[in-house]
Amino acid sequence: MHQMRVLLIALAAPSLLPAQQADTTHLPELVVTATRAAWDAEAIPAATTVLRGADLRARGVRFVSDALREVPGMVLVQTGSYGAVSSAFMRGGESDYVKVLVDGIPLNAPGGALNLADLSLDDIERIEVVRGPASVLYGADAMSGVVQLFTRQGGGRLRGEAAVRGGSYGNRDASARAAGGAGRWRISAAGSRFDSDGLYEFNNQYRSTVGSVRADVLDAAGGAVALTARVGDVRAAFPTNGSGIPVDRNQFTTEESLLLGLEARRPLGRAVVATVTGFARRVDAGAQNRPDAPADTSGFGFDADRDARTWRRGAEARLDWSAAPAVRLSVGTGVEREEEDQTSRTVSNFGGGVFTERDTFAAERTTQHALVQVLAEPTRLFALQAGVRLDDNSAFGTFTTARVGITIRPVDAARFWISAGSAFKAPTFSELFAASAFEVGNEALVPERSRNIEVGAERTWAAGQLVIGATAFRQQFRDLIQYISAPAGEPTYANLQGADVRGLEAALTVRPSRNLTVRAHWTWLGTEVTDTGATASVVFTQGASLLRRPGASGGLTATAMVAGGTVGLGLTRVGARADADFRDFPAARVTLPSYTLVDVSLDLPVVRRGLAGAGVDLTVRAENLFDRTYDQVVGFPGRGRTVMGGGRVRF
Repeated sequence: MHQMRVLLIALAAPSLLPAQQADTTHLPELVVTATRAAWDAEAIPAATTVLRGADLRARGVRFVSDALREVPGMVLVQTGSYGAVSSAFMRGGESDYVKVLVDGIPLNAPGGALNLADLSLDDIERIEVVRGPASVLYGADAMSGVVQLFTRQGGGRLRGEAAVRGGSYGNRDASARAAGGAGRWRISAAGSRFDSDGLYEFNNQYRSTVGSVRADVLDAAGGAVALTARVGDVRAAFPTNGSGIPVDRNQFTTEESLLLGLEARRPLGRAVVATVTGFARRVDAGAQNRPDAPADTSGFGFDADRDARTWRRGAEARLDWSAAPAVRLSVGTGVEREEEDQTSRTVSNFGGGVFTERDTFAAERTTQHALVQVLAEPTRLFALQAGVRLDDNSAFGTFTTARVGITIRPVDAARFWISAGSAFKAPTFSELFAASAFEVGNEALVPERSRNIEVGAERTWAAGQLVIGATAFRQQFRDLIQYISAPAGEPTYANLQGADVRGLEAALTVRPSRNLTVRAHWTWLGTEVTDTGATASVVFTQGASLLRRPGASGGLTATAMVAGGTVGLGLTRVGARADADFRDFPAARVTLPSYTLVDVSLDLPVVRRGLAGAGVDLTVRAENLFDRTYDQVVGFPGRGRTVMGGGRVRF
């Protein structure tokens, strides 16, 4: 790759910028997600990105899906308005190949599916993204990468803020937070409500309410206990059918969620730290579609509803032993239980009379795991990360994953790394256990699997004023699960498909002054279906590219501190990509054109906060400033120009 060679030469070259005396002591950035322990980011042989919650809020970003557009190798796709399904494709993988966690608590449904549309930045301190397979640390679903959100901690005297804003599409946004601490206690609590009338003229109202709290307790021996709780209540109406045509006036979905997490950490002597974690995640999801009028009595599911409850609960115990000043050995074991219960009713009429189908579904499975990891940095020149993990699942048996990587730093301002690893995605409950007329599970399925190798480099000049990085990678996806035709009662799922992905990610950070930061990223991506399995289709065509993965994509953000406020500029570029058009029969592959979106924001203090008084800020954000028309999915237009304005009170 010519681009990669050019970047590597630049990274290894002597500094071309004049040296600048730093006015503060430079501390190494510590990341947690890539190693499951705080470790110097420059020593980790992995591609990582850290997004600061404060920076995102200062630019008016509300949803995690919008924040993730700033990550190299990540493409976000949403099928319509607020609340419509929002999926993340990382490094060419499927939308269920990214594991998302809040303080270590997984948000994915069993089998990896996750709708990011409702995940907000409420009380989030930072987002850490690890690109590449991470099952060795996080088990199933971490096929292409991991996204972890860390909530803010309290501390010190009581402080807080409240904000309101409104704007296009009837959007209304209100939020509040309070935080503080006393003695060894720290607490932070936040809540928000977002409402929208949506993009369409009818039946597109969206409502999301979120509440969160985090409490930390420190002890004199150096240990700590952290408790995280988060609740959500969402209702999303949508008028569109599967082709994106607005035809329905009363269908909607609901979701009520509860997340609980506990982490206890305590030193056992000078060299060993014991950590125990536990979590529970419950989701109650529903969908309802009643007849639009007395004459609406034909077609499939003209009257239907569905209710489902999903549980994920687990616990893990880990020992971290500092065998030497720069060597850490981690040994852990844990258990996770997944459950799903679902009921549905579908009323249809294809011309031969009305008939009703009722279905109930219940399934559960348990996974036990054990892992070992070594982190070593014997010298500033060299660092090593190696790990292996065994998962034993009650439904699909055992699966082993591993990862190894090395980092070399020939000089303090440059690092190179190479790593290789494997990962897996568990089958869904339906793929394993379904038992209906047209869908029969296959308990002989094995997990989908991936292998990855990557080579990366990063170079820093002038005490961080300029940072350039690049990562070349190759991923192979195998044993992908496919739905097949089968005789009555025989399994309709099998491990058949495969695909290859190659790519290059480049990132640039420029800080010409203390008040201005510019970040840019670009990704070149090539995907190819290597095995269609039993049958080819417009979705999975032999030798063709994977759908909705652009060959080129990237973006830029610029943040300037002006008059004590923050002015932000964001640019997102998504290249041409293949999609499937189901609006006509037979369906056909089409190419969606590229598009560029520009966002601007202003966060300006109008009353400065004193020692005892409150401060007031003016906030304005405009998304898709030039009102670009584009489709993220065939038939589902993206949001047009969206302007939100309001204020924030800080005390």
